[in-house]
Amino acid sequence: MTHQILKNLILLIFIIALSSCSGTKKRKYKVRKVKFFKTEYSKLVGWKYDKHLISLKTFSNSCQKILQLNNSNPVSTLTNIGGSAKNWKLICKKLERAKIETNTGAKKFFERWFIPYVIFDGSTNKKIGKFTGYYEIEINGSLKKTRRCKHPVYMPPKNLSTHQNRDYLSHSSINKGSLRNKNLEILWVDNHARLYFMHIQGSGRVKLDNGNLIRLGYAGQNGFDYTSIGPYFKKYDAKGINSALDMIEWLHRNPRDSKKIIEQNQSYIFFRKINGDGPIGAQGIALTPERSIALDSAIYPYGTPIWIDTSLPKTRNYIDRKYRRLFIAQDTGGAIKGAIRGDVFFGHGKRSEELACYMNNQGKIYALFPRSVKIPKYYRTH
Repeated sequence: MTHQILKNLILLIFIIALSSCSGTKKRKYKVRKVKFFKTEYSKLVGWKYDKHLISLKTFSNSCQKILQLNNSNPVSTLTNIGGSAKNWKLICKKLERAKIETNTGAKKFFERWFIPYVIFDGSTNKKIGKFTGYYEIEINGSLKKTRRCKHPVYMPPKNLSTHQNRDYLSHSSINKGSLRNKNLEILWVDNHARLYFMHIQGSGRVKLDNGNLIRLGYAGQNGFDYTSIGPYFKKYDAKGINSALDMIEWLHRNPRDSKKIIEQNQSYIFFRKINGDGPIGAQGIALTPERSIALDSAIYPYGTPIWIDTSLPKTRNYIDRKYRRLFIAQDTGGAIKGAIRGDVFFGHGKRSEELACYMNNQGKIYALFPRSVKIPKYYRTH
């Protein structure tokens, strides 16, 4: 493994970890500067070929939350961009009455009600940024502990806040059985490496032997700081690791060493069962695969349509190719900071996992804002 590959891998794992719901301490970030320039839909390469109806249905999901806001309130309390809720609620109500069922109709709806803005990083004056990916990991499991499914998934102890940072809740202590026989087990899974990455992602799907699926979501964290395990692979002479997926497989194949590596990170995530669709993004609604995107919520209000112009990564089974489509801002993350920094939700399954684990490409962002909202040419926020 070359130094550059290791360097890129460590960076990738750091990004994945921070963009999840891992409950780390708040970090201080540099001032984010953004420039917004009005543009035309004809300047969005690939715009007329997209499947706008899927994006419109995803936007409709965001409308469920937007319509609950008071007209006089801002559409987001996290950013000064986007105007009042009234401007967005008008569009959501128009959508409810429109009953659009075709891509052409959906495309015309976005064009009728939104103006596209090309986004520049105000610090560098560049319109190129970085896109990574995340997904809903899948693991085989059982409602009862078996010889194969022996790794427990825990719900949080009662009054978790009073237990945080205690030694008996450290990752290593929990692995040694500090929570055993306390009736906190939700289920058991067959792969400790995939379970660890479910901790990093903050959510996952467990497939039972009878074919049923149980969806799990973030329910709390033990209070210990997150530590990236990437640097420790070099110590154990791990070979052939070029992505997070390679890392998962190596950890599974080397259980003795993987336990030592994983426990370098004493942070531990607790879960809860989620009924219905998921996973749930920061806006409080179920995410749509390859139509929901995590952006910096200090800049973009939840529900903002976002056109991205990037490419998919070259992986084991897929070639790199252009990736241009309309997303809706419905999530955020600790590492998702800046004007042109996006994290694509790829969904679940083998394809989604492979693309998310390899995704780390450059691209552009075009934000669509209501025509009735005044967007400044320059915005600055911490």
